[in-house]
Formats: sequence, structure tokens, C-alpha cells
Amino acid sequence: MEISLNSDELKTYIGNQLDSFFPDKYRFKGEDVDRAFCLALERLEYCYKFIVVPAYNHNGQTFFSHLHGDQYSQFLYYLSNSLWTISENKPICDKIIQLNRLLSGMFYSYKAGLPDIFYWSHPIGTVLGNAPYGNFFSCMQNCTVATQVGDHRKTFGQGLHLASGAQILTKDVEIDDRVVIGAGTTIRNASHLMSDTLVINKGGVTEQIKRTREVYDKFMLPLWNVKI
Repeated sequence: MEISLNSDELKTYIGNQLDSFFPDKYRFKGEDVDRAFCLALERLEYCYKFIVVPAYNHNGQTFFSHLHGDQYSQFLYYLSNSLWTISENKPICDKIIQLNRLLSGMFYSYKAGLPDIFYWSHPIGTVLGNAPYGNFFSCMQNCTVATQVGDHRKTFGQGLHLASGAQILTKDVEIDDRVVIGAGTTIRNASHLMSDTLVINKGGVTEQIKRTREVYDKFMLPLWNVKI
């Protein structure tokens, strides 16, 4: 993967940001940090192999720019999640999460359960709670996935797309593959969203519009390089 900074420069860059915003005794150093950093880059490269958006590829190679806000936010998720998995280094994980909130205006937890392959575009105002997200998850700005401690009753299939302002507020919902939740749609009471549907709110009622898989592919293939 081609990177706008080499690995040492990127690691120093992150450390300087964390020290500037959170000047406490905890430093972005250590064996666990080094392992998490390398793993985060590996996870990022794997994810970008499936994304066809031009900014994510350069001269036939996956490309990561530390100055591309969406890309950097995604890297910070992989970094914090990898570090938490390796050592549960809570002070540094917390600082990375807060750094992401300051820079991107969105929130996720390092325990969020985001998949190996996901994408977001200008996700300002988006809040992604802890849930079992399926691969090829994507979202836009002002989206909400609300969860509470001990809430494990959500299941998300592959290819879930949250359009601008989409909200999943219900505690108990099963979402099948290739579901698109429309712009401004709020899921409050639905318990099952079926595959290949566009979900909208109509007259205060959640309505599922069945579509063919071909329609979904036409809509999402400008993003992914595989059929889901």
C-alpha cells in the first residue's frame, strides 16, 4: 500500500497529535502500540482492496493519505481497535478515539465491532454504537446506530448502507444482506429488514421496498469492486 507518510513518520505524526491535544503522562509508545500500528495498516490495506473510489487507489495500488479525513478516521478505528484487542491499553485507546472525534466530528468506540471491510463518506455527526456489523458496511453523515450496555440483539448482514440521516434506534433488529436505509429514515420498531430492500419512513411507518439484487449492485458498485 502506498502511504503519504512512511511508517515512522506516520507513527510520529499520531504521537505528536495525541501529545498536543492530550498532554498527559500516557505516550504513544511501546511494544503493544507498535504491533497495533502494523496491524492497523494491514487491516486498512485489506479493506481498500475492495474500494474503487479513486482517492483510495493510486497507480493501481491501494493508497492511504493521512490528510484525507475519511481515510484517517478509518485508520484511527483500526488502530484503536487493534490496540484494544492486543493489550486493552485503555488510556491510549481513549485518546485515539477522542482524537478522531476532534478531527472528524463522528463517534465510534474501539469496541464497535466494525467489520474488516467498510467505508464512510463525510461522516460528520455520525454515531456508530457497538454492534456486529457485516462486511461492506457503508454510511454517510448524521447517521446513528444506537446501542446500550448489554445490548447484543442487533445483527447486521453484509452490504448494509446508511444514507444521510439514517438512524437505527430499535434495540432488537435483524438486518439481512444488501439493505439500504434511506435518507432521513428512522428505524424504531422494525424487528426484521429483509434482503434487497430499500427502507424508508412513509407516514410515520417503516416501509420496506423490495428491489432486485441487480438494482443494489448498480447502486453500490461505484463503491465496491465485488458483488455482495
